Amino acid sequence: MNVLPRFAIVGHPNKGKSSIVAALTQQGQVAISELSGTTTQSQAFELRIQGDALYSLTDTPGFQRPRQMLEWLQQQTPNAAERLAAIEHFITTFTPVATQSGRFKDEIELLKPILAGANIIYVVDGSVPYSPEYEAEMTILQWTGQPRMALINPINGDHYIDDWRNALGQFFSVVQVFNPMQTAMQEQLRILQAFALLNPLWQPALQAASKAIKNQNQQQKQQAGALIARYLATILAYQHSIPLIDKSLKSVTQNSLSQHYSAYLTNQEQQLQQDLHSLYAHNNLDAYNTPIDTNYPDLLDQSYWYLFGLSRTKLIALSASAGAAAGALLDLGVGGASLMAGSLLGGISSAAATTWLTENPEKVRIKNLPIGGKQLQIGPVTHLQFAFVLLGRALNYQHALATHSHANRNALHVNDNTEHWLNGLNKTQQLKLTQILQKAHKRLTDADISQCQMLVTQLISDASDNINANTHNRPHGNNPKEQDH
Repeated sequence: MNVLPRFAIVGHPNKGKSSIVAALTQQGQVAISELSGTTTQSQAFELRIQGDALYSLTDTPGFQRPRQMLEWLQQQTPNAAERLAAIEHFITTFTPVATQSGRFKDEIELLKPILAGANIIYVVDGSVPYSPEYEAEMTILQWTGQPRMALINPINGDHYIDDWRNALGQFFSVVQVFNPMQTAMQEQLRILQAFALLNPLWQPALQAASKAIKNQNQQQKQQAGALIARYLATILAYQHSIPLIDKSLKSVTQNSLSQHYSAYLTNQEQQLQQDLHSLYAHNNLDAYNTPIDTNYPDLLDQSYWYLFGLSRTKLIALSASAGAAAGALLDLGVGGASLMAGSLLGGISSAAATTWLTENPEKVRIKNLPIGGKQLQIGPVTHLQFAFVLLGRALNYQHALATHSHANRNALHVNDNTEHWLNGLNKTQQLKLTQILQKAHKRLTDADISQCQMLVTQLISDASDNINANTHNRPHGNNPKEQDH
């Protein structure tokens, strides 16, 4: 029979216990607040992946009267052999008192899961100085006889971590630094490895949990890649027509097309973002992203051809990245005109073309725009830059969401990122992605979309690997110290 590893997260009030529970169980419903005493009752939360519970963390209230409790215990206990019995006697004695007056209520509440078999995770704030006042609660935890480790949470910095590490090492067999606001997978796996040192019986279950977390991480990358690839295929092939009853209504019809297309883009992007929220279990997270701006003074006025509020610098950067794909030439459109007519400028090198066009928009001329006498059509967009704009925005959002800790309850603000995402692909892969996006306006086949998914997943993995590599190189804490539990 598999035994579910269980840990009680304990410590002083307001040291980030609930944040650690939220981060390590990937649950956004754990109550977190800067106000002391938010947690008043012990509550267990499980990390579940594909329906399977992998381990349980119990969020507990903070110690309120540890010195008074320790004084009472010391009066009852003549020797070490009776310490655990003294704690059990304390709970029996003071439970009625806690019910009536609230005295020792928090101490009783946090000790119950420990006496029920949970191993101890003691949390301190590494940004505040060590004080002997913590020794009373650490001594009480030591008296329980349960395996225990300490996590130093650098809430506002790491100024006093060394002092804490030296003191904690005298009470706990394992001491680690862990910031729950950082969510690199390697950090979670490192803490699980430390958990496994506490109880040999739980090592197989925690090793299985580590494997499940790795598999989940890879599946999330692949699923995010699939969502983004489908999103690009849908947007880039989209077109919409409105009958032109009379040429005198041309301006009104154009405005209607513009508003329709703007709403369509916004809705499609919001749907993608909602799907990503579900994928990463951030359903209740508020998020803000710079909207795509399609409010041109005139969609047919080529002087406004640059796409959706992007600066000239960003367009050049996007074009240069794409053009690096084995010297591929970009299929550059003429702004608003290609939105309506699909006119193309061929044979112009990407970065050079973008530079020239954005410096000289007045020199571009379009003739014989195909109104056709009966209808106006918007889309499909044939700008390759537009495809990379959508891809970059989607990757920015996915990256921000994937790296947002479940312990972080601040709204997610996704800013424009000028990073060249394409650097995550080799030249051959860049060229393949460029070719797929170039023909997306003609509708992609399932094979094209599958190939696009693989390439987008590679971009996501590259960004994720960089985060994990940077985190892995940070110092985390001391080596485990073996002590009597």
